[in-house]
Amino acid sequence: MSRISKKVAVLVAALACTVLGYVPPASAGPANVPQTLTQQGRLLDSAGAPVDGVQLTFTFSLYTTAAAGTAIWTETQTITPDNGYFSAKLGDSTAFTAGIFDGSQGTLYLGIKIGSDAEMAPRQELTSVPFAMLALKAISSTHADNADLATKATSATNADNATNASNATVANTVKTIVGNITSKSATLSGGTATLSCDTGQVITGGFCNPTGANAYVVATGTSVKGSYTCTCGGTSCSGIAAVSCAK
Repeated sequence: MSRISKKVAVLVAALACTVLGYVPPASAGPANVPQTLTQQGRLLDSAGAPVDGVQLTFTFSLYTTAAAGTAIWTETQTITPDNGYFSAKLGDSTAFTAGIFDGSQGTLYLGIKIGSDAEMAPRQELTSVPFAMLALKAISSTHADNADLATKATSATNADNATNASNATVANTVKTIVGNITSKSATLSGGTATLSCDTGQVITGGFCNPTGANAYVVATGTSVKGSYTCTCGGTSCSGIAAVSCAK
């Protein structure tokens, strides 16, 4: 390994998209979102010649410091460079931990180690690819179709608080819909509660929340014109049940 250069000429730093655009594996993101990242480069020996056709052990590590420190993620892969060129799918065998790319770690650095040699220096700082920076606007917009239309999403619950009403479909329509929806709740007395909507309303949904030692839902049921019954079991089962009603 002494002939291998201590640096990699990076051709495509696909890791650059991570900090702002990556969806952690533990999140409830769509199943078709890739959970791996591509790192490509060219490996040269100490004389500047490309390493070719030699099976090597690559160790990739992520750090929060440009030098020293402890890796927060590490993965080892066996790769055979072709005329020095190599491509690695990071996160393929060792999944990225939740929160590693949510911005809480600050600047991240990629370290690469070949075989038993020391890690190459300097480490590669991770940056953003241009359009991935747009994802920063979606960090707190869980269900917004177009977050740019909302001045402040937390104030959008009540249309009266909207800064720019022209972005609302019709504010009066929103108020009318809200006025037609009500809810009812009841205590699970004896482990069972039955709720019905007022005359002229229908049940649109039900909710059962049992509490107590080893409490669990035994049965629930809803009918468009009927009632909603929640029954729970377990030691000292109690809690509440609720329904939503609409005209």
